[in-house]
Amino acid sequence: MSWAKLLAGNHVTALAPSKAELDNLRSIVARSLKDVTAAGLSADARFTMAYDAARTLSLLIVRAAGYRPRAVGGHYNTFLAMETADPAFAALSAYFDGCRMRRNSCGYDFAGGVSDTDAEGLLKTVRQFAVDAEAWIKARYPHLA
Repeated sequence: MSWAKLLAGNHVTALAPSKAELDNLRSIVARSLKDVTAAGLSADARFTMAYDAARTLSLLIVRAAGYRPRAVGGHYNTFLAMETADPAFAALSAYFDGCRMRRNSCGYDFAGGVSDTDAEGLLKTVRQFAVDAEAWIKARYPHLA
């Protein structure tokens, strides 16, 4: 999908990013990645924290590109826009959107819907994405790195 289509469909708005804003988002990612290692957390809680880091990293990409996802459908719009920012993120976007639906189930419908393996798999993916996202920003928008 193109930015023009996302704009026309009210999925995003154009908005210039700032390094301070991106640094604030980075601090949220760092907090989530630290908190997810706390002892005694359920798989649901670890999955939710890893998901929050994934969504925030995805937002970091979208904001660096100069767009903001619309609030209605914000998480979905974030992943859609991340794929638009760079088609190389398409597989991650689809994976994170699937995680969004699982996070919704364990957060709103029932407890215990996520296994330790699910939580660890997402966390491993997010840790690598954190490295990749920063490299992507540095390569394309060095003033925001």
